[in-house]
Order: sequence, then C-alpha cells, then structure tokens
Amino acid sequence: LIIGWMFIIFDFSADDGDESQTLSDKITIKVVHILKSDYDSMPRIEQKKYFNKVSFVVRKIGHFGEYGILGLLVTGFLLTFERIRSLKKRYIFLFTTLWCMLYALTDEAHQLFVKGRSARIGDVFVDMIGGLVAAVILVAIWKKINRRKNYEKV
Repeated sequence: LIIGWMFIIFDFSADDGDESQTLSDKITIKVVHILKSDYDSMPRIEQKKYFNKVSFVVRKIGHFGEYGILGLLVTGFLLTFERIRSLKKRYIFLFTTLWCMLYALTDEAHQLFVKGRSARIGDVFVDMIGGLVAAVILVAIWKKINRRKNYEKV
C-alpha cells in the first residue's frame, strides 16, 4: 500500500503545470462558492484576489492530505511489528516524518523535470507535517484501542 500510494503521489506530480492548475482550480471554485455565497456578485478584481488566496490554501491542504495518507500507511505498517510497537512512540514519529520528508524531497526534485512545475521547499515542510500529524493521530487511536483491550482483559 505504501509503494502504491507513493506511485499515486508521483503520478500527481507528473501532471504538467496546466493539468495540475486545472485540477486545483476545479476544487478551488467549489470551495470558494461554499465559503463565499456572494462570490459571483463580487467585482472581478476582488474575485481574483479571493480565488488566489483560497487556491493557495487548497493546494497546501492537498499536499498535507497526500502525505497524511502516506504517514498513516507508514505508521500503520510500523505498528504491525511488535518490536517496533514497544519502542518509544517518538521513534515511530521520527521514522514516519523522515520517510515523508525524503519522499517529498524526491517528489519536489521530480517536479523540476515536469513542464510548468517547480520545486518548493515549503511544500516539503507541509508534506512532512501532514505525515507527522497522521502518525500522531494513528498512534493515539492505536493506544486508545489497546488500553480498552487491556482494560477488558482485567
């Protein structure tokens, strides 16, 4: 699953700048209309400013989400090993974050070779944080489930 998801991320990054922007714009316009019901009646220049602000956030949420899923998959994989589960959780968080960071770096480097795309170090940080947040959430859920199981055994 991890490798499959990495291929999906790679495929998103292989879209040229126009394809990527078109997908982002389709999502952004839906979000804009949800957030601002009077968007269509705004002056054109205000629409453009508002759209660009929302587009930036939508794109960053996309990065966060892609790598959040990767973080869930990596952490879930690590938690399947009893020896790893017994380690301090910070090591799981560290490994997951490093995995996401390294893949994000290669992903951004890949985008340097795609027409209309560029590499942004800020995106690597968003990606890393997405992976880390997902790891923290999954470990918290895992701990809660295991506490319940241990409580029920008593």
